[in-house]
Amino acid sequence: MMNDKPITSAANPRIKSAVKLRKSRDRRRSGMFIAEGPREVSRAISAGLDLMEVFYCPDVMADYDTRAALYGMDEQTPTFTVTQPLLKMLAYRDAPEGLIAVVRQPLWPLEEIPMPEVQADGVGASLYLVAVGTQKPGNLGAMARTAEAAGCRAVLACGTPVDAFNPNAIRASTCAVYTLPVINLTDPQAVNFLREQGIRIAATTPAPDANTYTDADLTGPLAIVIGPEDTGLSDTWIDASDLRLAIPTLGQTVDSLNAANAAAVVLFESVRQRMDRV
Repeated sequence: MMNDKPITSAANPRIKSAVKLRKSRDRRRSGMFIAEGPREVSRAISAGLDLMEVFYCPDVMADYDTRAALYGMDEQTPTFTVTQPLLKMLAYRDAPEGLIAVVRQPLWPLEEIPMPEVQADGVGASLYLVAVGTQKPGNLGAMARTAEAAGCRAVLACGTPVDAFNPNAIRASTCAVYTLPVINLTDPQAVNFLREQGIRIAATTPAPDANTYTDADLTGPLAIVIGPEDTGLSDTWIDASDLRLAIPTLGQTVDSLNAANAAAVVLFESVRQRMDRV
């Protein structure tokens, strides 16, 4: 139920606590994040995430169907109306859409990622995306969106930790990070996990000994590893790889795709091969 009176003071404890979630360190400490906008809030509800509280600005939400955005929300969730100045304080975007929720982050311990049974023909087997050295949350979000669309079990984000619940990551992923595990690991941790699970490692690289990605067998349990655009994959990944994949480029000035596009190309070649076996 909406409160009868709006929150009007920036000194309100709920406002002060929610504003802190604009910063990554406070999201990590609290285990909470901000879902900003009708789509983001609605999808958090659909994903079964725990909404701790909701802030709603009637003037801004006039162009949206609030009931539809909050459909399925627990009726006991504290919900408050706020003024436009407070909405702008809470929001990450320059033009907020009037609805913001504080949401508990889903937790995915590495050892609890469900492992599907592998069929003899490899159809339905595990597919992972490993994003190495991705530094911008928006780039990680774009890769998570592609990985979710390709049916990946998880994204292993290696190197400098990137916050998958940064507002830019959420928006770029179209909320895929709500349901797709995105797990920060070191390179050795990720290699060890994949080895222990019997998952082949396919490293993308322009090295001369790499196979064109369409010529490689990309069925069965597989982790597709995408490196940084400037330096490529380290020797750790090249040495650990079972397959080395190259994406041919035909232009004269461009010798590689950006990381998100490279992930999409190789992941969906794997999807194509798997579908051909059905």
